[in-house]
Amino acid sequence: MEAFFNFTLPKSWADLSDHQLLFFFRQLATDKPIAEIQTLCLCQWANILVRCRLEGNGYYVQCGKQHAALTLRQFVCVITALDYLKSFPLYPVRIRKIGKASAIEADFQGVPFSTFISADNYYQGFLHTKNEALLNHLATLLYPKVKKSQLTTPLLLNTFYWFSSLKHYFSRLFPHFLQPMSSYSEDLLGYTPPIGEVLRTAMNAQIRALTGGDITKEEAVLSMDTWRALTELDAKAKEVEDIKRQTK
Repeated sequence: MEAFFNFTLPKSWADLSDHQLLFFFRQLATDKPIAEIQTLCLCQWANILVRCRLEGNGYYVQCGKQHAALTLRQFVCVITALDYLKSFPLYPVRIRKIGKASAIEADFQGVPFSTFISADNYYQGFLHTKNEALLNHLATLLYPKVKKSQLTTPLLLNTFYWFSSLKHYFSRLFPHFLQPMSSYSEDLLGYTPPIGEVLRTAMNAQIRALTGGDITKEEAVLSMDTWRALTELDAKAKEVEDIKRQTK
């Protein structure tokens, strides 16, 4: 007869504590297959201890004071409850504190637009160059008082997942403005500008759109709340789309 344990597991990314998030990113940093990571998370979060492997496809396990033999099929069925770990969070989540350094707001509400612009530049730069130093810079923006010596690979992965999920979240909220950027911009002669130049041009265009070309308004725009700035940019992008449709 198959044995069953009663235990609870986090139902989504939003239910994960700092310790649970850190455990996941530590496993992810080792390049294990996702099914193995799910299994390790299951055992860690449900307090399941595998005592030994039995003949066939079974395991002798302990959960609290209970001991039983579980089949591989049971493990496979249970880890499906953690299938959300296979994808980025739909809503931005992150480890709330690294040492004594607290994270800024996960969804960037109340965060200055200048911080978002800088963070996005580091993020886009990392996507194109895979330079880990850019993730370090991104992490120091998202955790303002963190020490660089604290930024281990699991914590950098946490930073990457956080900002990736934020960008996906924003793309649903502000679909007219935040659209996927082509991998590289090329002119008719096949020239590929450096990624820094592409990002700098995009940043200047955003600021100019919000200031209307009035340089005296630049400081106010950069200190503007990120959500407010993106709302305005999305509205302006929609206006441009409407004009293009009307003139076709």
